[in-house]
Amino acid sequence: MSKRTLKFGRWPSPVSAGFVAGKAVRFQSLQSLGDWLYWTQMDPTQNGRATLMRVYLPTATRGLDGEAEEVLCAPFSAHSKVHEYGGGAFLATPKWIFFVNGADQQVWQLRNIPGTLPDKPRQLTNASDWRFADFVYDEQHQRLICVGERHEKATPYPQNLLVTISLAKESRGEVLPLVKGDDFYASPRLSPDGQHLAFVSWNLPDMQWDNALLQVADLDRQGKAETTRCLAPELNGASFQPEWDRNGALWFINDETGYGQLYRHRHDKTEHFVLDQTECGAPLWNFGMKTHGLLADGRIAVHGLQNGRSILTLVNPSAPTGPHETVHQNHFCNIEQLVTLDNRVAGIFSCSTQPQTIGFLDNGALFEIKNSVPFKLPVNELSIAQNLVFENRHGQKVYGYYYPPANASFAGPEDEKPPVILTAHGGPTAFADCGLKLKIQFWTSRGFGCFDINYSGSWGFGKTYRDRLCGQWGIADTNDMIAGAQYLVDRGLAASDRLLISGSSAGGYTVLQTLVHSDLFAAGASYYGISDLARLNGSTHKFEAGYTASLLGLNEQGVDPDAILAGRSPLAKAERISTPVIFFQGLQDKVVPPEQAELMMRALKKRGIKTVCKNFTNEGHGFRRSQSIKTALEMEYEFYLDILGI
Repeated sequence: MSKRTLKFGRWPSPVSAGFVAGKAVRFQSLQSLGDWLYWTQMDPTQNGRATLMRVYLPTATRGLDGEAEEVLCAPFSAHSKVHEYGGGAFLATPKWIFFVNGADQQVWQLRNIPGTLPDKPRQLTNASDWRFADFVYDEQHQRLICVGERHEKATPYPQNLLVTISLAKESRGEVLPLVKGDDFYASPRLSPDGQHLAFVSWNLPDMQWDNALLQVADLDRQGKAETTRCLAPELNGASFQPEWDRNGALWFINDETGYGQLYRHRHDKTEHFVLDQTECGAPLWNFGMKTHGLLADGRIAVHGLQNGRSILTLVNPSAPTGPHETVHQNHFCNIEQLVTLDNRVAGIFSCSTQPQTIGFLDNGALFEIKNSVPFKLPVNELSIAQNLVFENRHGQKVYGYYYPPANASFAGPEDEKPPVILTAHGGPTAFADCGLKLKIQFWTSRGFGCFDINYSGSWGFGKTYRDRLCGQWGIADTNDMIAGAQYLVDRGLAASDRLLISGSSAGGYTVLQTLVHSDLFAAGASYYGISDLARLNGSTHKFEAGYTASLLGLNEQGVDPDAILAGRSPLAKAERISTPVIFFQGLQDKVVPPEQAELMMRALKKRGIKTVCKNFTNEGHGFRRSQSIKTALEMEYEFYLDILGI
C-alpha cells in the first residue's frame, strides 16, 4: 500500500500519549522461590502504586502453569524510599511475604498462600523514623536482616546500617543494629549454614560503583556480628551482588580489570572467571539489582554488556578461563533483574519489536509470562534502532541508537529532512539500550527521528568510558551531544534547523548545558533537570552527597570549587541560551528541588526566550502517575510543533 505524504511531525499515530502513559506497567525486583517467580509491578493508572505479582513455573512443565496473580491488595504499595531511589522492597518466604509499604515506609507481612485471594497485610514494624530495604530471611534466629536507614531530625543525614527485625512472638517487630560504621550498605546475603553474612559497603564521597567493599560478618550463636572482615582485599575495584552457592562459595562481581567481572571466593582463594571486555556489573541506584544467578546444574548465568550490547553467558564453574556458553540473542536485546529457577534464566526481557516482558529462557526458547503492554504494535508501525558510532571532538568513539521516523501509512516529503530529538539519559551512569520504548515510538510514529546517545560516562562500555566524565560533567557529555547532532546533519539524517534535545534528571542538566554551549538546537525539554549546581551540592540527599564532587572534580588539588559550581551551572550562564525550553517538574522532588526549574525559567523569560514550566503537585523525582506522564508528553509535542512551525 502506498503511503500518503505528510509533513514530518504531523503524521496521525496509533501511539497516543494516553497509550504511553496508561498502558505500560513497570516491572522491578524479581525474586524466585522454588518454582515460583515474584516481582513488583508499578501501574501508572493507579497513581504509580507498586503491587506484588507471582506465577507458578513448575520444573516438569514447559511454559506456564496458570496465570500470574496479584498478591497485594490496594491501597498497599510495595515501595521503599531508602537512598530516595528505593528498590528491594519485598521478600517472599515459604510462609510469608514481607514488604515495605510506600505510605508509611514500615515493614508489613502477609501470608504466602498461592491460589487464594490476596491476604490482608498486618504491620510488622512500628518505627516511624526508619526506612527499610533489601531483605534476607534468617530462619535460625527468627528474624529479617536488611538495610535500615534511620532519619533523625537532629542530624543532617540519615544513618545507614544493617539491622535485624525480630519475627519472634515476644519481640515481634523490634529493630536492632547488626553492622554499622560505614556510610552505606547493600546486598546482605546469608550463607547456607547461617553463620556468615556477606554484604557490600561504601563511604562518602564514593558511589557504589566507585569503591564498594565486599565484606563478611561472622555471626555468633545469638546471631550477633562477632567480626567483620573484608573479603578479597587484593581486589581494588568496586564489588557488586554477592551470592552464596550451596557449597558455601561466594560469587560476586568486581571491576578491578576495568570491566565488571565474575569472581568466586572459596577456601581463602579468589578466582576470576574471564569474560573479555564484558561489563557484568550494574550501577546500584536501586536495591536488588541482579546480573548473575546460580543454576541447578552448577553453572552461573551472567548477563553483561559489550559496547552497550547485551550478552548472556552460562559460565562453567570448573573452567575460570573458559570456554563458556553464550546464549543466542534471538529473543532479547537486554535483560534486567536476572534470576534463576532450576536451570532456567528468568528476568525482564526487552527486544526491538516488543515491550518489556517478564519471561524465562528454557532450552533456547523464551516463554513470556507478562508483557508491560497488554497488546503488541504491528511491526510495520515500529521504528527499529540503528546502532551508530561517531567521534567526539577528541576523536573518541561515542555510541548511540538512532530511530528513524516510521509509520505504516505516512511518509515525509522527499525534499525534507525530519526533525530529530536527541535524548540524554539520566544517572549519568545509566545507559540507552535498543529495547522497544513506547515513548520513542510516540515520536517516530509522528515523523520525528530520535537519537538516544550513550555519552561519555554511560554504563556498559567499561570503566575507562565511564571515567571520561570524572571531573568533566557538563563538558564531556555536552560535547558528545553536540557532536552527535552534527553527525546526524552531516549524514543527512536530520535537518540542521530541526534538531531538538530532551533529557531527565542528570540528562536534563546535560540538555541545559548543551544549550548554553550550542545554538544547533531549535528547542529543548528538561524533565526535573539540574540548573544550579551550588544549590544541588548544598541540598542533595546523603546517597549522592559526594557524587557531584566526583563528577565535577571539586576535590582535585588546586581547583576552586565555587568557580567550578558557578562555571558549570546553566543558571549562571542562562544569558548564553537562546533556545526555547520547556520544563517539567515534580513539586515533591527531594533530589532536584522544584526551585531549580523555576529559577531557570525566570532567567530565560526575563530575556524574552520562549519558555514554559509545568509543575506536578503529587510527583517526585521521576513521574509515576499516568495523567502526569500523558500531560508532559502532549505538552512537549505541542511545544516542538509551535517552535518548528509545523
